[in-house]
Amino acid sequence: MDFQLHPEVIHSAQAQGARLDVIEFDPRPVERPLDGFHQPLTRPARWRQVAVHTGGGMAVLEPGALQYLRGDIEMQASSSGGAPGGGGLGGFLRGAVTAAATGEGLYKTVYRGAGVIYTEPTRLHLLLGELNGEDLIVDDGAFVACAGSITVGRHVNQGLSAMLGSGEGRVQPKLSGTGVFALQSPVLPAEFEILELRDETLKVDGNLVLAYTGGLAFSVEKSARGLLGSGRTGEGYIQVYRGTGRVWLTPTLPIHAPPPLAALGG
Repeated sequence: MDFQLHPEVIHSAQAQGARLDVIEFDPRPVERPLDGFHQPLTRPARWRQVAVHTGGGMAVLEPGALQYLRGDIEMQASSSGGAPGGGGLGGFLRGAVTAAATGEGLYKTVYRGAGVIYTEPTRLHLLLGELNGEDLIVDDGAFVACAGSITVGRHVNQGLSAMLGSGEGRVQPKLSGTGVFALQSPVLPAEFEILELRDETLKVDGNLVLAYTGGLAFSVEKSARGLLGSGRTGEGYIQVYRGTGRVWLTPTLPIHAPPPLAALGG
């Protein structure tokens, strides 16, 4: 049976004159099932994309995320993710040093003007959020788009490398400013737990944190099973967040994520 994808806006967030919409494409049968017959249907997967309404301001997308745009919008390569002064020689040199040290791409694409930008469809779920003059550290591969007065930089997370003494940090996107953002994850938005820490400590066993605000101090410590873990693989360590801020936690991630190869006998 043939199916047709029907678009529908399922989530929205707006701030600083910008709005993000999550559009979900729901597959529906083109033909009605026959009356009086049980006809099992195998529906295709649902797809989702973000529509970024700039409202005359600025937006930043993950490289390669653009599908198409409409309106009076200019695209510009920036070494600072939209921050002022990023196009000068000083910003270029700072970005080049960071990129050389971390292996991350030097430029981000910034969109300015009035119109709508559409991202490439994905089967992952899309989570919308808002920043109010703060920083947000995002997990690798989770950032999709942001709009308003948010710039996208780099955060070198020493974490496990500092614990092991390797000297090489993990590079993650860092969103700074005020506006709205979109992240992607295998986990449904309703299954997220957004924890408000108030001078508290949160310890997480596993890579279950999608993002956290910059006011929190992050470190890696040995867990109770550390003696059985391998220092080379990082097993036997837990992620620790201390201070005041927010943490986007995905307790159901192990259910949605595929099992490791070792569990499959590979």
